[in-house]
Amino acid sequence: MPFIIRLFNSRKSALSTIIASNLFILLIPLAMGLFLYAKVEQSLEKSSTRSNVAMLEQLKLSLDNKLSEVDTLMRQVVFDPKLDYMLRIPANSTDADKYEFIQFMRDKMSKYHSMTSSFILDYYVYFASSDSIVKSDLVTNSRIFYSLYYSYKNVSYDGWLKLLDQEHNMSYLPLSSVSNGSDQTPKDVITYIQSLPVHSQSQNLGSFIVLIDVDQVKQLFAQMESASHSLVYIIDDAGKTIMSNSETPFPSDLLARIHGSTEPFDYRLASVDQVVSVSSSQKAGWKYVSIMPNDVFMQQVNQIKSWSVGLFILCLFSGLIAVSIGVYRTYKPLQKTVNAIMSGKELIKRPFSNEYEFIRLTVEGSIHEEKHLRSTLAQQTPFIRANYLSRLLNGHMDVDISAANGDSLQFMDLKFVSDRFAVLIVKIEDIDLLGENEQQWAHARFIASNIGADLIAAHHRGFSLELDRDRIALLMNLSENREKFAEADIREIAHSLFTITSQRFQIGITIAVGGIHEGPKAIRDSYPEALAALEYRLIQGKHAIIYYQDIVDVKQHYYYPLEIEIQLINFVRSGDTENVGKLLDKMYAMNFDANQITPELGKALFFNVTSTLLKIMNATNTNQEEVLGADFDPIREVFSYPTAQGMYTKTKELYETLTRSFNLDRSDHSLSRLQEIVSIVHDNLDDSNLGVAQIAERIQMTPQYLSTFFKKQQGQNLLDYITTKRIQHAKQLMQNKELTIVQIAQKVGYNNDVVFIRAFKKLEGVTPGKYRETSLAENTGSDT
Repeated sequence: MPFIIRLFNSRKSALSTIIASNLFILLIPLAMGLFLYAKVEQSLEKSSTRSNVAMLEQLKLSLDNKLSEVDTLMRQVVFDPKLDYMLRIPANSTDADKYEFIQFMRDKMSKYHSMTSSFILDYYVYFASSDSIVKSDLVTNSRIFYSLYYSYKNVSYDGWLKLLDQEHNMSYLPLSSVSNGSDQTPKDVITYIQSLPVHSQSQNLGSFIVLIDVDQVKQLFAQMESASHSLVYIIDDAGKTIMSNSETPFPSDLLARIHGSTEPFDYRLASVDQVVSVSSSQKAGWKYVSIMPNDVFMQQVNQIKSWSVGLFILCLFSGLIAVSIGVYRTYKPLQKTVNAIMSGKELIKRPFSNEYEFIRLTVEGSIHEEKHLRSTLAQQTPFIRANYLSRLLNGHMDVDISAANGDSLQFMDLKFVSDRFAVLIVKIEDIDLLGENEQQWAHARFIASNIGADLIAAHHRGFSLELDRDRIALLMNLSENREKFAEADIREIAHSLFTITSQRFQIGITIAVGGIHEGPKAIRDSYPEALAALEYRLIQGKHAIIYYQDIVDVKQHYYYPLEIEIQLINFVRSGDTENVGKLLDKMYAMNFDANQITPELGKALFFNVTSTLLKIMNATNTNQEEVLGADFDPIREVFSYPTAQGMYTKTKELYETLTRSFNLDRSDHSLSRLQEIVSIVHDNLDDSNLGVAQIAERIQMTPQYLSTFFKKQQGQNLLDYITTKRIQHAKQLMQNKELTIVQIAQKVGYNNDVVFIRAFKKLEGVTPGKYRETSLAENTGSDT
């Protein structure tokens, strides 16, 4: 027996087939016995189910008959012709209207009361508009009725009114206790509510309420409880418990199951197995649920089950002993074979599959293991080579030609043809045609790397390495047989790479070329030179080829003498925009066109020129916010450009703005400029984009300075002036009766007529339509 258990614990042993065959023969009679037991159990379960369901159906039919009486009473009351009129009688009604309630009580409510059974405890109508309650023998207001007749336990008067004001469509409220003012003994009732009027419940002008006496229902519950020891619940369509013979709340996890099941099903309640039966009522939308203990429901079944399980265990135990003895000798030799394979291989786990399959997989694994290792190494080769080249570039190690040409670096596909190297750095400036996303940046790096490597491979060996998102390094290993042409080859390769990427692929690049070096430190010496050449992108601009040897002898000074600075200050303060521009052009040409200066000196030059601008503003007490704008930093703005050309363009723009501000301070010129602004406003009133920014661009001013200048000269905000002129023009257009308000709004520059109406009313005090009516009426009267 222990041997069989151990075999079953190994998930798919070779012996499982033999065991399964023997067990199949053993389990045939056991299966027949189980089948017979299942039939008997099914028959007994059906018998118990029918009995329990019959009792539940009896309860349902009894209550449905009683509820029919409630429906009949409701229809007799709510469809009375006078009811719709009475629902709309207000609280401050006349005596005649109030008499309608008394007449309704005598003629209708009292007559219906004699027709009801003891199942209906009482009924009444609530009129919300007049705050009246009418029952069979009483007409009063809601507060007196609630305090003296029927008040709900744990529900205040306000809560009761709030409940009546809600919308109800033949709704039944859960079991609750009500107290009568004359009888202090609480009465358990189920409350039925129908919102009035029935044909338009959204108005909710009142409610018809029936109080159902549940004493008769409790008697039916007691009969079921004594017969089957079951818990009985009445659940409405919203999942609320209307009534129950148990103080235990209805389990929330049963709600979904009773709505989707019509057959009895098992359930566990309070650690006791139960059988749940459900019967649905179409009358009130209720579900009658019976929860019966399983031991009561399955008493006879459990007795048969005990005998059957004992017999099954005895037969199964005896059969397993017989099977274990029969198959032991068959499996023992195979087990010894597997042990022999595992001998000396402690790291390999015991086989989980069939032992024969384990032997086959062991042989195949040995064959494929080497292939797998080679494939894994091949996948990692590019990353290993990139790491090696990165360490060479950054000087963490020297070039070892003997190692590269030996076997130690062959796995990285590295082989150097000489100890002479040069480094090219390619900076990708723009990829507008490809799109600005990471995939296209990777595409651009792939294109530049492969084209560069192919161009180098024509006469030398080349390797590419990605340095950053927009930078790659091309490592050139120069051939010994082209030592004389090495420099010419490098220039041709750089030119071809620049041309192909820009013309064929529309990728703008800048190429920086380091010098040619020889020896173990060749790469670490050439790479810093290429980086230094790339710095001169500030001077030469983007989309250029920069060679380190061309910038070695750069002059270490720049042209900006003191007399030039004095001239620049005088031209600015005199408002001479033309001479300021010429002087700045001359300085840029002297420093960047005629001479070569370092990037550091170029930045220092622009710093000094910008400092001169700040000196002028400080010396003249110029308000920087009015001229250049709030929170504007000239130095940070100038140095935000990556090239000298960009820095110069921004510097010249700042000087022209400052010079123009001095020019505008002169009265004659100010008047001319003001007239120009006014003219632009008058000529472009129909342009919806007309504003400070557009006008400032046309007259070459900053928006901030334009606003300050206009308010100073005109005494009015520029935007307010534009709005005033648009409204004046609109008033003229309103004389044309054929134009609509929307068309007039568009003709004066408003795309949205709502914005136009709001602006018109703000200035004129009336809407455009009202103004137009008044204006046309006055014109008609004067013509008459």
